[in-house]
Order: sequence, then structure tokens, then C-alpha cells
Amino acid sequence: MEAVAATDSPPAIEDLLADHNATLLAAARLICMNEAEAQDVVQVTFEIALRRGHTLRDPAALRAWLLAIETREAVRRVRAMRRFLPFGPHVRELAAPEPCPAQTLALREGLRRLPRRVRAAIALHYLGGYSVRETAAVVGVSENTIKTQLKTGLARLREELCDE
Repeated sequence: MEAVAATDSPPAIEDLLADHNATLLAAARLICMNEAEAQDVVQVTFEIALRRGHTLRDPAALRAWLLAIETREAVRRVRAMRRFLPFGPHVRELAAPEPCPAQTLALREGLRRLPRRVRAAIALHYLGGYSVRETAAVVGVSENTIKTQLKTGLARLREELCDE
């Protein structure tokens, strides 16, 4: 008798998830602004997706579904960390030395200063190529909220980058 797989997932689910690894990691890096935390969030996203894969109604919407899981997980982690590690304004993360041009560093610092939800909207819309409607669905807010976050975030980035 042949052994039957113990999972309800199709055999290629791992391959499907791996196809989205780069997109998820890029978005997580922008939301978390920390490489180790971003990698952890992507890993947890894959774990949740493997456990709840049966709830995905439209396989064509896999990327949006994964990004929605990832965004919720990243925001949840930030909230949890604030309860345990209340950093004051004088505490900053030490940046790893990287050979980056000055503009890239200025942009990264500008993004770091934005609220996480605004940063997530900018990452998904402008860097991920999602429409306003898709971004709103992933983040779980209205389209008008996303439009406001994008407008506010870009205005703040322009202001900071023009001042430097």
C-alpha cells in the first residue's frame, strides 16, 4: 500500500510559496525596517499559509493573501514589542555598515520615520505594484484611508528629502 500524504495541501504548495519569497521579503523589510525581523515575519507568514492554505478561495489571489497575512503579522509584532520594550526617543537601532549611496540612506531614513501603516501602504502600492484597491484589501482598510496614507507619506518623504 502506498503512503498517503498527511496534509490537505496540494503537493506543490511549498513551490507556490517559494515563488513569492522575494516579494514578501522586500515588503517585510520596508515594513519592519530590520532585516532579522523581516525574515522572521516572512517565515511566520509561510507557516500560517501552510496551516491555513485550505482557506484560500482563489489561488490566483495567493500573493495578495500572503501579503495580507504578512502585514497583519508585522503590525501585530510591533504592537507586542512595544508592550515589552518601551524604547524612548533617545534609543535608536544601530545600522549595519553598508556601502549605500547618500540618496538611498536618506530615503531609508525617511521611510523609517513614517508610521508602519503608512510605510506598508507605500511599500505595497509603489514598490509592490498593487493598485489602491488591492493595497486596501491587503492592509484591511478602506481605499480612502490608503489614499490618505499614500498622500501623507509621500508629502513627508518629499519634505524630508528636499530638506537634506
